[in-house]
Amino acid sequence: MTKNTDVVKVEPAGALVPDFIRRGDTRGAEQIQNTDLRMPRLALAQGLSPELDPTSPKYVKGLVNGDVFNNLTGEIYIHQGESVEVVVVRAEKTRFIEFNPREAGGGVRDRDVPVNDPRTKFTKDVNGDPVKPIATKFMEYVALLLRPSLPPEPIVLSFKGSGLGTAGTLSTLIKLAGSKHGGVPAFAFVYRLTATTETKPQGKYAAFALRLVGPVDESTYNFAGAFYDSILDKVVETEREHPEGEDKDIPF
Repeated sequence: MTKNTDVVKVEPAGALVPDFIRRGDTRGAEQIQNTDLRMPRLALAQGLSPELDPTSPKYVKGLVNGDVFNNLTGEIYIHQGESVEVVVVRAEKTRFIEFNPREAGGGVRDRDVPVNDPRTKFTKDVNGDPVKPIATKFMEYVALLLRPSLPPEPIVLSFKGSGLGTAGTLSTLIKLAGSKHGGVPAFAFVYRLTATTETKPQGKYAAFALRLVGPVDESTYNFAGAFYDSILDKVVETEREHPEGEDKDIPF
């Protein structure tokens, strides 16, 4: 079977073009390679998210704690307590990333910290209390966001900190579904992500709850397969949240 190497073209919601703009005309984008593209992330607004800060250039008007949004376009998908459905196209390798301190401007210092690097390990302070690793662990998935009457939208699911539990559940469900049915692609099933809250000593915080919905329909399956082929040899990047302040988020 011939593998489709063309990038799946998706018109994002809110960016549908009028009929007079000719499809297939890519003038002006000739020098942009697939490896130059960064995928949006399915983001969860809370506490220190710059999108909640009216003084930040990333501010998203109308966004509130617990909302789920597109970190590149600022489009708000759902509010706290609501759900979105996704299809996982590809699970990425677990990554460790070292960030610069916020007071030093933030940003990434090392985006590919080796798994066995000392920066990935817990240490102890002078009192014997545990100290978090310098590098932050990320579990990520290239996915498709499914919404009624709209084409599937490529998105990255990125989990860190307390969200790693949700990521572990997702990976387990993907593996179990595959083995139960004799080996099927990750994109054979739909999952529902609900924007919920998680209780910590400081209060309640935005989080994702996850459950398996069931198998995809044929058109979504074919779309996901073509998209998988289009990124088969591509490294997918996305903008990730700074880990500092994770336990200091503003509670509900």
